[in-house]
Amino acid sequence: MKTRATSVLLATLAVVSFVLPALAAASDGSIPEEPPVEIVEIEEVESAILLDGESVPTVEYEILDGVCYVTVSSFVSMLDAEAMVEEEGGVVRVYASTSTVTEVAPLDPNMENAWVPDGEESVGYTTGEEVPEYPYHGVEPVTDVTVEDTGDITGQDWTGYAADVVDTGYAADVVTADLNLTAAIGGTYFVANDRYLYAGNGLVELNGRVAAPVRLLARVFNLAVAYNTVDDQVLLSHQEGAEPYLTSGGMAYDGDTLYWLSRIIHAESGNQPLEGKIAVGNVVMNRVNDPRFPDTIYEVLFQKNQFSPAASGSIYRDPNWESVVAAKLVMDGAQVLPDALFFNIAGARTYAARTRDYVATIGDHAFYK
Repeated sequence: MKTRATSVLLATLAVVSFVLPALAAASDGSIPEEPPVEIVEIEEVESAILLDGESVPTVEYEILDGVCYVTVSSFVSMLDAEAMVEEEGGVVRVYASTSTVTEVAPLDPNMENAWVPDGEESVGYTTGEEVPEYPYHGVEPVTDVTVEDTGDITGQDWTGYAADVVDTGYAADVVTADLNLTAAIGGTYFVANDRYLYAGNGLVELNGRVAAPVRLLARVFNLAVAYNTVDDQVLLSHQEGAEPYLTSGGMAYDGDTLYWLSRIIHAESGNQPLEGKIAVGNVVMNRVNDPRFPDTIYEVLFQKNQFSPAASGSIYRDPNWESVVAAKLVMDGAQVLPDALFFNIAGARTYAARTRDYVATIGDHAFYK
């Protein structure tokens, strides 16, 4: 079932009248007067979601264990009513696209070689059939765009134009950004532009739709997030100069880090649950960020007497799919154990077990800090 993103109104303003009718006649046979009508006004309930200071009552949300969950479809609808949403069988898929002007530059400043489509007239410019050799700042004009002498054209709608001459004195580069998102009820993460975002307690069902933590969905659209503790409100806001959607995984994930992190996760915990894989990744990255350990992932892994797969060579084995996913989740901020620096087989009497503070046991591993 393919539909446009929709939303449901959650807060209304209502006036309710309660009338208490006479239940019986008085003992003398007369009909008693009806009691006065009591009118109770129910004040409008402001949504817990605000975007750029404005309440958004169309977003479906629920607070669960201190986390604000919103349905993916209503959140997307709030930001882009034209986005395509497919939701069926507990899975939601979103596709959205937007175009932005990245450069608006003047053409030939002396106006001698300025070109406009044949037949168009504009004061100070020459019309002609041939495009001159002037490079137009690297932007190739097209012949089917109407020329308008409007002066400042930065406020015009550039949607659909790739590199067109729209004004007699300007050229523009327009870049299109796309969003592809998939999320499923019960999943521990969702994927947006090949970025793996960890949902911690998982994705839930809300009003029959897939719902995710609002902070994660805000990341997808590069929105800033704050929380008003007085009124229990989530404050979302656009960030000046931010890209419309999350940068793709191909650009965001450092290849060297992904290579080594996915391999150590596989070598140490390839047969463990996803949470255990993430925990191993947390230990590695916690060491990278701790001044007591080396500064790079390679140096951390190959530090003497630290990670046995580095010494045995098993670290070079190709990782399974979930180990790669776990590495991407860690690189995108997933934290199961934010303080852990050591781990070993649960129950083993190792140096860490004897001397370090115990944190948790996940699967077959015990973790320490």
